[in-house]
Amino acid sequence: GVAGWPGGWRPGECAPELNRQFVESVWSEQHELVVSFSNGNGMDMALNLWKSATAAGVKHMAFGAMDPEGVRLMSAAGMPCFPMRGAAKGGSEAIGWGGAAFKNLGVRKITLLIDLLELGVNVILLDADTVLLKDPLPYLRQWPDADVLASTDHLTNTTADLGLEELDAGHSHWNVGLFYLKASAVHFAHAWRELLIKKPHWWDQHAFGWLLRQGVSGDGKGPGNGGPNGPGWDLKGDKTGLSDRRLFRCFTNHSLVCGTLPVVSFANGHVGLVQRLHAKLERPLYFVHATHQYSAGAGKRHRLREAGVWADPPEYYSPPGGLLYAPMPIPDALLQPRGADGLALFREQKAFLNTTADHAAHPALLAHFALTNYQMRHIRDGVAAAWALGRKLVLPPLACAFDRGPFPHPGKSGGAFEQLLPIYPCPLDYVFDLERRSPGGAATGAPMLLDVAREYSLLNSSRMPRATLDSALRLAKLPVGEGAQALREKWARSSLVELAELPPSFGEGSLLSPAQQRAFKDALTLYTDVWCCINPVKWGLPGHIMYDMLWDVVPHTDRMRRMWKCPWHIAIGAQQPRC
Repeated sequence: GVAGWPGGWRPGECAPELNRQFVESVWSEQHELVVSFSNGNGMDMALNLWKSATAAGVKHMAFGAMDPEGVRLMSAAGMPCFPMRGAAKGGSEAIGWGGAAFKNLGVRKITLLIDLLELGVNVILLDADTVLLKDPLPYLRQWPDADVLASTDHLTNTTADLGLEELDAGHSHWNVGLFYLKASAVHFAHAWRELLIKKPHWWDQHAFGWLLRQGVSGDGKGPGNGGPNGPGWDLKGDKTGLSDRRLFRCFTNHSLVCGTLPVVSFANGHVGLVQRLHAKLERPLYFVHATHQYSAGAGKRHRLREAGVWADPPEYYSPPGGLLYAPMPIPDALLQPRGADGLALFREQKAFLNTTADHAAHPALLAHFALTNYQMRHIRDGVAAAWALGRKLVLPPLACAFDRGPFPHPGKSGGAFEQLLPIYPCPLDYVFDLERRSPGGAATGAPMLLDVAREYSLLNSSRMPRATLDSALRLAKLPVGEGAQALREKWARSSLVELAELPPSFGEGSLLSPAQQRAFKDALTLYTDVWCCINPVKWGLPGHIMYDMLWDVVPHTDRMRRMWKCPWHIAIGAQQPRC
């Protein structure tokens, strides 16, 4: 934090406005400032970013408040903050990806950028759904001639060192979740905002890349041909006077110098939270952006919790009623299956893109769902036991045979050359719909998953009380003949109970009453999401397959209201069961 502010501003309240006096009190000697922004609705993410940056030793940071609630909450948290232009009229609604509010956010973000640049600030601008793990300023100072350095949506690294990405990474979109723009590039920021106002259907990120590529040498016939992806891809033009061959001249008349930050160290959500390339390649991780995820904001928060970079309050780790953990050993036959030819099934499968194949019978896809179904049953039994015992369930790590994407793929996302299969641990949002929550939580009815569940990494968190781990009660199975209420009372002093064998969710041996079992079955139909995607046999047909928490219960009705009167099998899209 900052000890005091000229002009009477002090920690505990936002500066009355963004002005030169304010920025001079927080920027570095080089006039650098790390900046993020949020409204009141997204304040938990902004606060988590602030906590991560503080822990990482970032000393020059400030936050823009988009609305009065943001001003109030940032002030209360002691964050260096200021009201953004239009904050007095700003609303605190959630901003979902792709909607009108999302596109308006792009214009407001660039307006903030322009206000900072015109005050002489060299800006590192971050979205709030990010985390800083190292101070990025010393790294960025290695390229004093760069006007623009941006993170990327590239899915693999192109370098064997700690430098910028090779120019090939220019084929991917830059990601404006983190970028560095010097005050010398203010004319670009003005052009960026004007383009979005003129073309409101464009995404700010596409417009960012398209504009910068206007000044890149090329024949103008590259992907997009003047659309959002830009005019050309030849980034190997004139390098005269540049400090690094991986820099390139960009924007109109080659007036700026651009570079792409290394995706291993400035990671998007796939590289940093699915592939975990920084750990595999032993590279420093400065930043991670919760992208390439599902379940909207709930998915982002859970991804960051899984990675151990979300700071929850102490009661999250010591909930009333305690914790329940049940390890989930996965048989090798499910985790590493082999086909009739002896080859591993969990590898890139080009057949998934074949529009004439019977995907429902493909051995690799069958093995994928056999693995997932096994794990879903374990988690189902764990949630049932946790609900009955009044505890929070520490989830086991998931394994996913194949990647998940928004479009057909052969088991791995295009360009993710370092991706290993199966993915282990696999993000929870790859399988489960994490947005759904019970209106009153688990206390008033059958719970949704995150009403009762904690991330798989919880017990390894540095925030977990040592006493809880040291006093864990470890049992092979439940005592015979004791019901849920008796066990609640018997284990009341045990903050953590570990069960090697869970009781079943339904039928004999279940800790749930018959009425609870019925309510739980209804809730379970809404737990899961889809695996996406094989190539459909006809353009326009769906290629996804719905996961089903009741796959081994006959009969049952699934999330799509399909009645299953026979054993579960792969049904692509809205296909009816073959019973």
